[in-house]
Amino acid sequence: MDYTLYLDTSSLLNLQEKAFEEEFVISQMTLQEIEDIKVSSRKDPEVKHKARNISRLLDKYEDKYQVIPSNVEEIYEILNKLRLDHTSDNIILASAKMITAFPIIVVTDDINMRFISKKIFGLKTKSPAELNLVDDREYTGYREIQMSDEEMAYFYSHIEENIYDLLINEYLIIDNADGDSVDYRCWNGETHRALNYKQINSDFMGRVKPRNNEQILAFDMLQDKTSTIKVLTGCMGSGKDFLQISNALRLVKAGMYEKIVYMRNPIQVKDIKDIGALPGNLYEKMRPVSMAIADHVGGEYGLENLMLQGKIDIEHLGYIRGRTYLNTIVYVSEAENLSKENMQLLISRIGDGSTLWINGDFKQTDSPIFRINNGLLSAINCLKGRPEFGFVKLNKTERSKTAELAELLG
Repeated sequence: MDYTLYLDTSSLLNLQEKAFEEEFVISQMTLQEIEDIKVSSRKDPEVKHKARNISRLLDKYEDKYQVIPSNVEEIYEILNKLRLDHTSDNIILASAKMITAFPIIVVTDDINMRFISKKIFGLKTKSPAELNLVDDREYTGYREIQMSDEEMAYFYSHIEENIYDLLINEYLIIDNADGDSVDYRCWNGETHRALNYKQINSDFMGRVKPRNNEQILAFDMLQDKTSTIKVLTGCMGSGKDFLQISNALRLVKAGMYEKIVYMRNPIQVKDIKDIGALPGNLYEKMRPVSMAIADHVGGEYGLENLMLQGKIDIEHLGYIRGRTYLNTIVYVSEAENLSKENMQLLISRIGDGSTLWINGDFKQTDSPIFRINNGLLSAINCLKGRPEFGFVKLNKTERSKTAELAELLG
């Protein structure tokens, strides 16, 4: 179920520009409170600054939110029925209670407001800290460092010293004084190990090799035997599926795993009209979303042939409770459309000899609920630095020159 955020004054002030990453609803009373804070002589200067800034943002992004008028008779009927005073906080919550056209989540930093919202008004309520609003700008899985000759000499003579405070399985791209990338290393907790990966001669995709620095790191991460959860994120056309499918098929062909189990949460693409229920068995229903893997294995016929050989299975995420996957690559694409609970379920299914491969693009999140509760981002933030976890963010479109133009549309 998709939820719309209903922000009170405190959450709006604290979220600032982050609030406008999704459409939201506020009460007219919140607008009034913001104006009062701006001119109040009793408010802290920092709070007044926040109020002035949020007022500017509300003007700038006026198409991103909806305002509930506070003079609606139904609001006061709700308050009278609950025997509550007509205070600003109560009016804001009664305005939320009045919304029935779509489900909402009340967001407030005020602990008393959260109590009243949950216990008296019976509203689904969170604090801003509980909102996992997608922001993947911090951790990329690697650091790029430009070194002088002296710095490079020191680095290689102290290869077991974590000079740059890298997390376990975080990569280092080493650039020389001219800015050219000359080496790649990975901190494994004991040393900056050299990368050890092989190019692929695929029956379906021909010769597959890295095309840029980040893909070099991705090849190494996918072929590394120590990590059991492997994640790629990146923009459209950056090679997430291409790299993962080609490497996964190579490992299955080499006998390191028995098969690939492909999963994807079949969420409808945002702003695209639903075509209705799909007929057929599980594979026939999952066929449209399985084309992402079919494109890399010789089309639909190639995918069906690999399924007949027992090398690939197609599973629905909703049917994996109680399952244990052994000696399997569990491969999940478009994971930006997974909640934290979905991700926990997936990880808990990985048995002995198995590995979980995940990819996603946060810009392609198709439902607001996955911006509020994003399992892929939660996994990255919670698991980074664990020896079982590998992650690389791909930054460059490699599909074609034409595909690169998509990024210009924002």
